[in-house]
Amino acid sequence: MHLMTLTLSAFAMLLPFSLNAAPGIDEEALCLRNESERTHLFVVEAPGAGRLVQEIAPGESLCAAGAIPGATGVVSVFEGINALEGCSRLVPVGQSETMIEYVDFDRCFWGSNSD
Repeated sequence: MHLMTLTLSAFAMLLPFSLNAAPGIDEEALCLRNESERTHLFVVEAPGAGRLVQEIAPGESLCAAGAIPGATGVVSVFEGINALEGCSRLVPVGQSETMIEYVDFDRCFWGSNSD
């Protein structure tokens, strides 16, 4: 487990990201915002920007910059680093998705389908 934690931390430091990103994001960015009441493991992956993995606290965002405009990326949320199941969504680069509530087995409540 120590090796996995070290690998994720080192990997996260190599990729561009921002916490508390502004609501209007860059056309070359893909963001995922945590609007739940708990910290969760977030993954943001987009063509050209790579894959970013980090624990994100409530009210914060994880953004991958440098993605290919018009491409489709994937945002995922896991309860924690040891979780086998999580929730994922396809999101166009240049947009931000909001995770409102985490529920096991791909049943999370997302901002884009909770209006």
